[in-house]
Amino acid sequence: MSQAKLPKFGVPVRIMMADKTQFFGVVFVRQGQRVLDLFCDERPFLPVNTKAGVKLLNKQHAVEIDLMSLEEMLENRDLFPDVDFDYLRSNNW
Repeated sequence: MSQAKLPKFGVPVRIMMADKTQFFGVVFVRQGQRVLDLFCDERPFLPVNTKAGVKLLNKQHAVEIDLMSLEEMLENRDLFPDVDFDYLRSNNW
């Protein structure tokens, strides 16, 4: 018996690593799931969709994560992967 796939939603983030490296990208959460839940689960790596492709970041080295507003994303759109801005405008994420 196969399980139904739950849709995931892209949340734009800025992640600061211990070495001061910053990653701008999108993390995917299920409906009702928080970005914090991704950091608290048992997986050691967090997949982040960046402009350069998907990066697997070691969660132990992440020191700060900021949820980006739509305005911040639009101001820095060259730092983010292709994002459906119409979707983000029409949803409260």
